[in-house]
Amino acid sequence: MNTKRGRVGSLTIACIWGTLSFAEVDLFLVHAQEENGEDTYHYDPAGKRDPFLSPFYHQAEQAAPEEAKTPLQRFDLGQLKLVGVILEDKEPKALIEDSGGLGYIVTRGTPIGSKGGIIKAIESKRVVVEEYETDFYGKRQVQERELLLFVASPVPEGEAKKAR
Repeated sequence: MNTKRGRVGSLTIACIWGTLSFAEVDLFLVHAQEENGEDTYHYDPAGKRDPFLSPFYHQAEQAAPEEAKTPLQRFDLGQLKLVGVILEDKEPKALIEDSGGLGYIVTRGTPIGSKGGIIKAIESKRVVVEEYETDFYGKRQVQERELLLFVASPVPEGEAKKAR
């Protein structure tokens, strides 16, 4: 095997002439990797900043999502419907049904929804829920959503008998 080494600037060039067997090529590659130390270092990005972001950008640390404490916190508001309202002098109450048909009696201040919502008001035909959403810039904004009273459409008597 003929080998010629030359130096161009700071780059070393190795030229190999002749016929090499696979064992010699594998030995040469292993020897080259050991010289360069390629297998000794593995980059771990944990705890390091992203090199493509500005050094002045500080990403808000996001807390680990809490486990849902109540069954109502496991559902999104779109999966819940308001089926009844009880207006009392002391404290109004509402009956909310989930997608599985289970009903829950709620009052003002009850946590509801998967986005950390809280019931702010219970009115005769709606329940106002205040949710917190994080926008594109990482700011937490308050958003009011409402659950409207679900009213079943009346079925004419003739159609009710046909359905049976």
